[in-house]
Amino acid sequence: MPAPPPFFPTSALSLEYDALAAMAAAQQAGIADSRATFECSFAQRGSDIGFYLLAGIEPLLDALERLKLRSDELDWLASERVIDARTRKRLVDLKFSCDVDAAPEGSIVFPGSSILTVEGPYWQAQLVSSLVRGALNASTLVATKAARCLLAGSGADLIESSSATAHQLGGNPLVARAAYLGGARATTCALAAKRFELPFAGSMPWRHLLASKDAKSAYDAWLATNQPAPILRLDHRDPRPSTAAIIAALDGAAGKAKDVGVEIGGGDYVEIACLVQDMFKRAKLKLPLLYASGGLDELRILELRRQSTSSTRGINFHGFFVSSFGLQDGASISRYELVAIEESGRWAPRLRVGSTFATSGVPGRKTTLRYTDSEGSPLADVAYATNERTSSPEELRFVDRTTGLPTRIEGATKSAPLLEAMMRSGKRVRSVRGAAETRDMATKQLERVHERHRRLLHPQIFPIGLSESLASQKEEALRSARRAG
Repeated sequence: MPAPPPFFPTSALSLEYDALAAMAAAQQAGIADSRATFECSFAQRGSDIGFYLLAGIEPLLDALERLKLRSDELDWLASERVIDARTRKRLVDLKFSCDVDAAPEGSIVFPGSSILTVEGPYWQAQLVSSLVRGALNASTLVATKAARCLLAGSGADLIESSSATAHQLGGNPLVARAAYLGGARATTCALAAKRFELPFAGSMPWRHLLASKDAKSAYDAWLATNQPAPILRLDHRDPRPSTAAIIAALDGAAGKAKDVGVEIGGGDYVEIACLVQDMFKRAKLKLPLLYASGGLDELRILELRRQSTSSTRGINFHGFFVSSFGLQDGASISRYELVAIEESGRWAPRLRVGSTFATSGVPGRKTTLRYTDSEGSPLADVAYATNERTSSPEELRFVDRTTGLPTRIEGATKSAPLLEAMMRSGKRVRSVRGAAETRDMATKQLERVHERHRRLLHPQIFPIGLSESLASQKEEALRSARRAG
């Protein structure tokens, strides 16, 4: 069953000042209604990120399809002279009419590849820049982090625990949704669980231990709440008496019948886990499911897995609570840039000039093919101009986008367009996928990615290419721009 419409604000005040001001300038220049093509891609973020798990497409499409700006907000923008009378009328009458092509949500994508295009009237396509980047940037970073944590945990349960307090009152359910797409088993955010039909989980909060008269009464009360598999928080600062209190609570008739989890929130995780297991064995109780929490990320989880597997006492963490999905670092990986605009009835390419061939954009409307091997594993993404012949898998040659060097890839057996039609004239042309279906697709795609591209440290850069014709066009555009500059 498809998820209900996601919460995504489309207030006029959430649009960029630059985009609103650019509307008036475009009207003055006579290009507001010219058809234009914008492309969104992700930049490389550090040497240890080999892939991204694309998320945020469905919420973005929902926001674009329902895009309507309130009159009172437009009145305020006009009073502040952000927009003029002609711009205000356009925004009052706004009916989004662009075409949108994108890689399906849940796809594994790589830095440098185009993952979405918006084509339509210039004033509209440029207006939604902040919506596109905001939707895809945050969700993709969260989903990618979840996927990396899942890889680090070797399939252990991952519970997302940041969305309930992220960014705003009421939490941010889109953070929870993205983490779920990336592989999280459950969320602690009730709003996200209801809105997107996600599994819901939680553990005993620290405040419950502090409020109770002693540890045993705290655990007695928590076990009496009839949760099917309660997770008890251990006081990691003094783990021995805390574990003894858990065991004493489990000695009751209600406790013995339960599968119980024990959450370790800090300290020497593996040493504390060994202590808990030893004490449970001596008490002749069923071993608890061990969870770790406390500022964990994929590298800390990877190290915990290494330490626990090297332990001679058979420690195995069943799951990890991850609370670092709030994007506190404000990282941005998304680019949204104009690549073509109509002039006198013909498409004219546009180029963002960087300091090098690699950091510059790729001009013109184009198609990106993904080439895969016989197992369905991706080998390369290659962009072609829309009017040129594409290479067959058997003769895959291209110009590497990063180095500018001719490249040949062996072993490709199939190719398919990376982007699919999502909207035509502002209306969806494909059905909505539910979060669970998208998550399953993402899991299968990640399994097919070669280990060299998905490893957590120093992955091999995935080949992103341009056809020889497109590379030549880019070189010529760069030379012209530099001469003009």
